[in-house]
Amino acid sequence: MSKTIWIVNYYTSPPSMLSNPRYVKLAYHFMKAGYKVITFNHTFEGEDTFRRVQYGEFDFVHVKSPFYEGNGIKRMYSIWRFARTLYSNRTKFEKPDIVLQNIHPPFDYPIVKMSKKLGAKYIAEAWDLWPEDFVVFGLVSRNNPAMKIAYQIEKKYYYAADEIIFTFKGAFDYLKRKRWTIETGGKIDMKHVHYINNGVDLEQFDKDVIEHSRKDADLNDPNICKIIYLGSINLANNVQTLVDAAKLLLDNPKYCFYLYGDGAYRESLMQKVKEENIFNVVFKEKRIPLEECAWVVSQATINVMNYAQGFGHMGVSSGKMFQYLAAGKPIICNIDIKYDDVITENHLGIARSLLTAEEFSSEIRKLAEQPKEEYDAMCSRVREVAKQFDYKVLAEKELNIIKSL
Repeated sequence: MSKTIWIVNYYTSPPSMLSNPRYVKLAYHFMKAGYKVITFNHTFEGEDTFRRVQYGEFDFVHVKSPFYEGNGIKRMYSIWRFARTLYSNRTKFEKPDIVLQNIHPPFDYPIVKMSKKLGAKYIAEAWDLWPEDFVVFGLVSRNNPAMKIAYQIEKKYYYAADEIIFTFKGAFDYLKRKRWTIETGGKIDMKHVHYINNGVDLEQFDKDVIEHSRKDADLNDPNICKIIYLGSINLANNVQTLVDAAKLLLDNPKYCFYLYGDGAYRESLMQKVKEENIFNVVFKEKRIPLEECAWVVSQATINVMNYAQGFGHMGVSSGKMFQYLAAGKPIICNIDIKYDDVITENHLGIARSLLTAEEFSSEIRKLAEQPKEEYDAMCSRVREVAKQFDYKVLAEKELNIIKSL
């Protein structure tokens, strides 16, 4: 009898609505290897507590969770309710042998307890360092009594895990600094801690470029230098610096900036562009289907990763970086990536702290105006590095961890 894996992630979307395909791609490869996979995610819709839907070969259970907007306490409460609801109803579904959880400490801790109650092996997989990131971005003081409790609950996730997977390499040092590893007086055996970043399905990406091309006069124009940003437009993304850099390049009509995405700062930046007549910045759609992203980023001269300073202090695992790698175009990133800096280490563009619009615009010019043979060689390197992050490769790493259990 095949073993059953539960993938539990509040944010995972069905195949037709994906923004980050990691767990759908992993589920596909897990099933191909003979495992039965059930994916649990949240939904705001419907009246039923659970809605089980088969999307082709993918088995999803949508868990009704409270509606929220923005990033406040209602979001955290919704995540907690999702986890608590699943914990309370854990026996309603086929018993798992393995639970793979995308963790959001401390809010979805009931999933950890659920795994143990079910007698399943438990894998904790982290894409971000919650609650540490709340401190890094100045949202709360490290000395806040609630944070001390949150850190203690975070530790319980890792102590309970049979295996731990991080999508950012700096987490290894984080665990040591917290003194949670065996060598620093804690309980975590580092041989059970793994780094597997996010990735991209290169075969699907290439197919999408052909099958989902767009009739877009801007991106179809071969005579302009297309600077493309794809992603959220929130505090953590610091898109204003990119807009200010664009303003400094108004003297050269070949530079055009195309911004795709939505967030709390989109409207104010659109107003800024209008008031200051920054005519080389165009805000495109708030959201485009994942399959259309491939063609968009492939039309870029340069693709942009943009963040507030402090982001990336443990590494970067943003989904768009792997789309950019697959696109085979130079990448500019405005922060220092402290760990596993794929861009700098492989000469794929620029990744360093760009504090001012002047620095940002200067580096954009440097990348865009390098000799053609150097530019083309950089494009080739970008695409070659993408092969390391193909989901075929990443799934094999995760399957090896699962088989070890």
